[in-house]
Parts: sequence; structure tokens; C-alpha cells
Amino acid sequence: MAGQTSTDVVIVGGGVGGLAVAWNLTIQAMQEGVNPPNITLVEASGRWGGNADTFQFSFGTGPDGKPLNRWADLGVNDFNVTAYTKIVAVMNAIGFNYGVDYKQLEDTTSYFTADGSLAFTDNAVPWWGTGMDPNLAASANSFMTVAGNDATKNATKFQNYTIEQYINEQGPLQNPPWDPDLGPMVIYPRINGMYFVSELGPRSMPFLAVMHYYAIQEGAGGQPANRCYFVNGASAWIDRLVAYMTNKLTNITFLLNYQAVVSQVATTDPMYLVQNLGNNPMPIRATIVVLAAHADDCLTAFIGMPAPASAIMGAVRYNNGISVVHTDSRVLPVNSNCWCTYNILIHEPGAAGLKPYVINYVANRHQNDAANPAYDKFGLPQFFVSCNPQRPIPENMILKDVGGNPAIANLRHNNFDFTTMEAQSRIETMQGVQNIYYAGGWTHGSGLHEECWAQGEDVATLILQHAQTGAPKLPGQPKEVGKLVGDRLKRNAGL
Repeated sequence: MAGQTSTDVVIVGGGVGGLAVAWNLTIQAMQEGVNPPNITLVEASGRWGGNADTFQFSFGTGPDGKPLNRWADLGVNDFNVTAYTKIVAVMNAIGFNYGVDYKQLEDTTSYFTADGSLAFTDNAVPWWGTGMDPNLAASANSFMTVAGNDATKNATKFQNYTIEQYINEQGPLQNPPWDPDLGPMVIYPRINGMYFVSELGPRSMPFLAVMHYYAIQEGAGGQPANRCYFVNGASAWIDRLVAYMTNKLTNITFLLNYQAVVSQVATTDPMYLVQNLGNNPMPIRATIVVLAAHADDCLTAFIGMPAPASAIMGAVRYNNGISVVHTDSRVLPVNSNCWCTYNILIHEPGAAGLKPYVINYVANRHQNDAANPAYDKFGLPQFFVSCNPQRPIPENMILKDVGGNPAIANLRHNNFDFTTMEAQSRIETMQGVQNIYYAGGWTHGSGLHEECWAQGEDVATLILQHAQTGAPKLPGQPKEVGKLVGDRLKRNAGL
């Protein structure tokens, strides 16, 4: 048809989930000795990577006479090398190397109240800040081991537990019993610093959701974590990945600023018409559509989505927040000796009005490793990143990037609550129905990069099976939530 292009697969959404489908669909086809499908990857914004969003800064000239350039991630900012086996394998394939492109960060945490009356750290160095009470520290360590094991080995038993129910029930059973301050002073504040916590607050979060994150990102119940930061920010690895795919995987077409609207126009291939509401109106005909954007964005982009999938995606809720790079130290502990890589606000019991997701980073510590004197922990300039800061940041304290833009970004991520866990189980039954597949952060666990990549592998396998058999896909039966989460943890946390 005149004025149209055709492709085998259109992927809507250029975050890690969409990139993972494109990569795995191509690589798996090549490994099986078949021609990779023609893939068009479309992204509504002007950049790739979704929640990987990096700002670059210039602070003039350093004491060595060289330019003093730094960066700040306003979304994804680190990862656990131990558990991210799929991501590390891809990084190795594209030449993104440990010790050069990503390095160990200074993995320290402080806990503090907004009024400054309480602040302590988990750091073992006695002169640095006020250390966590030894009994509380022992309870925190015990929790990570016991709860991490329960999340993987007894997931079905605890699938309906909130984290508060789990701590209250299991804490007294331990030897010695967990410290009563474990939840209010450590675990609940830490959950409050997780991007997927719901507006109901940390106590009501599913036990499995919390431990899902802890197991993959922090090694709970498994191998010790090796947390690393991205040199020049998380966008650096996304940019390297897209450049590699553009040069090496030529079956993939990349289109930015493409605000996709999808409609079914036929009952046989090619089934779908994808149109751009932006600057390039050229429509695309496609046999298969992969929805890899936020669930609610997909709902508005897809005209006539199958009713069961629409109901599932409509149940997923999102947090809207803000991330700011600034120089306002008032959002940190009053005692600067307690400043850490991660600074966790302790909400007063029963407090209302604070956003459920609040965390403050000391960028100088986050971008630090012992072997890199250029980013020494005491190096200047000192600056911070705050996600939903607990007090307004004055405009004159907000940094501007190298392009003169205020370093502010909107944060958006789905809640990983009981409803979303159920939605993830149900959407798996819809994969491939009417040639539609589902990927992206909301479909798999808490949406960490490793999980998005695992979902990309799964979707690619299903599409290739579809192509080989030619058989229409019918809805299946949902997997029990506990088994779904438990199986994913064993896979994605390297257990």
C-alpha cells in the first residue's frame, strides 16, 4: 500500500524491556540458524532507556588542570553484578567492561529523621557517623538471610503476607528474636526508598515484592551483592547497547519521537497498523506487536485491545514523582559524618503527607570506588540527587546540566503491589493472543534491568515458536502468584 512500510514485528517502547525483546529475538533467531525477523522499535520520547536517565555536568577545571566533569542519574543508577548475569553477558558482548565502564560503588546507608534528632549508618568504620546499634544490625542481617530464603523456598506460603505481617510473625520466632526497631527503623524506611512502593506505604507492601528486590539487588538469601555504578551514568550503557545494535543487528530499525497508535486492520497477516502522532506520519504494517511501554500508556496507544488484556493492564497503578540534582544539604542528616551513598528518611509512625518514595543520594559517594582517586569520597564539588525530596529544593540550588537545563526529571514506575503481582501472572496467559506480546517493567517482578532482560528472552522465545508452528495462541491458565515470583527469583537472583 502506498505511503506505508511493512515489518514483521513492531515493538512499542524503547526502554530496557523493548530493547531486550529486539536483542533477544534477533540473537535467538541467529543461534537457531534462521533469518531474524524485521523489527521496528519505536519510542515516544527523544532518547532510549526509559528510567535510565543521566544528566551531565561541568564544574570547570579541577586542581589537576583537567576538566572536572561529573554526572547524575535521575532514575536507574546502579546494579548488582552478582545477580545481573544476563545484563553482564550483554555488556561483555558489546564491550562494556567491568573496571572501566562500571565499577564498585561505596555501598553505605544512613537512616535519619527529618528533624535531625536521630541518624545512624550501617558503616563498620567506627569514626564515620554513628553506627547502627549492634543488636539492630544483627537483626537486619538475620532478616536478610531468613526472609531471603523464605521468599525463594517458601514463596507460596508467604504469598499473601504483607512485610509487616511477616516481620511481626517471624521476628519473635528467631534466636535471638528480631529487635522491635527492625521494621520501624530499618526495613520500613528502606522500603520507602524503593521506587515501586505503593501510596499505602511500606508496611502494606507484599512480603514477596520487597524480598524480590532485596534478593536480586542486594543478595538477600543468596550470594553477597557486588553493587556497581555506571561510569558516566546509566545512559552510557544504554547508548553503547543501541549503537552496537544499530551497527551489528541490521534487521532492527530504531525510531525515536514516534508516538505510536496501534490498531488491528486485518484478521490475517499483516494484522496491525502502527501510526505516529508525531512528526513522521509514515504508518507501519506489522504482523506482530510487542507492547513494552507502561501499561497505561499501552492502553491509550492500542485501539481495540483484547478485553482480557485491557482489564489486566488497567489494574496496574503508577507512582508519579520527581528527581532533582541539587546542592541543598538540608535533605540529608544534620551530622555530615552520617552522609552515605544512600540516605533513608525515617517517617514518623502514622505520619501523612510524605510521598511513599523518598531517598537522597550523595552523588560523590555513589560515584566512588577505592581505586579511583578522581572520585575520592571527600572530593568536591559536593552535590546530591533526591527522589521526591522531603522538603522543597530552592530553585537556586538546583543544578543545570551542560546544556543549561535544570536537572529535574519526572519519575514514573508501576507499584509492585498485590494487584500487580496478580496482573503479571494473568498477562502471561495472554502472551501471543491475537499476535500481541507484552514486555517492559510492569510485566516481570519489580522491573529491574535484569528482570526486563529475562522477560525479553521469554517473549523472543514465544515469538520464534509462534513463527515456527504458525499455530494461533489461546489464553492459558494463570500461574499461582507465589510460584511465579519464587521461580523468577531463583532465575533472576542466581539462586
